[in-house]
Amino acid sequence: MIVKPFETKINLKNDGRLSLFFIGTGSAFVKNNFQNNLLIIKGDEHILVDCGTLCPFALETKYNTKITEIENVILTHPHADHIGGVEEMVLMDKYVRHSPVNIFIPPKFKKKLWKESLCGGIQFSENGKMHFEDYFHELPIQLIQKKPFEMYHCVLGTIDLKFFRTRHVCSNPNNLKNSQLSYGLLIDEKILFTGDTQYNEDQLMFLISKYKNIECIFQDCDVSGYSAGVHASYEQLCGLSPDIRKKMYLCHYNDAVNSVDAIVDGFAGLSKPGVYYLF
Repeated sequence: MIVKPFETKINLKNDGRLSLFFIGTGSAFVKNNFQNNLLIIKGDEHILVDCGTLCPFALETKYNTKITEIENVILTHPHADHIGGVEEMVLMDKYVRHSPVNIFIPPKFKKKLWKESLCGGIQFSENGKMHFEDYFHELPIQLIQKKPFEMYHCVLGTIDLKFFRTRHVCSNPNNLKNSQLSYGLLIDEKILFTGDTQYNEDQLMFLISKYKNIECIFQDCDVSGYSAGVHASYEQLCGLSPDIRKKMYLCHYNDAVNSVDAIVDGFAGLSKPGVYYLF
């Protein structure tokens, strides 16, 4: 992996190498590192993974890139730090770009996203009542696994993506029926982005065992210690084997991250906003 610095504007195309660019790496309420939203870039294609409340602001003021330049999106779950900027994005696309945003989304999340999160703000327009399809162009996605957790597969250009269900805001880890619907991503079968998740060593080991080319893990991590029932805690992650920790970059962290030294504790480090990770 090569880390390349940001210059003056996000380049949404490259020479064909897989690249990740974190717009932010912070947890829900931090302001210094924005929110844990990122861009996947490869060749002529790009995908924004999550568009939180601060995402359109961060894109334009820090990275000189307008939200209307984003053509493809994936949303991992409906918390505001992951979808809070979606209303702005789709309205700008409708009235400025004049084209719906392309989206990969599992069917059950599509229904919940619209009915429980988005329709309250954008279901009405001067042209009458609006629907999901008025703002989004849905791209094909295929269910490939139901157990031990559901997984979906989709492709954009040469970018291969697999969604996997995560355990997030869940009181009973053996029953996800009444838990937050949330997903992580496997990118080109070599980059694991956990999304928001409780500590779930079984899932981590399953994915590492099945997809043996995983070379880098971007792992949700709570350092403060007060939300281990929602996110993986730093202390829990420190208990993973050295072989796993050495390929793991921590993300979705808050300001308490300054109290630890991830590299000394065996991790690859902290995910950094505003740089290109090239693979």
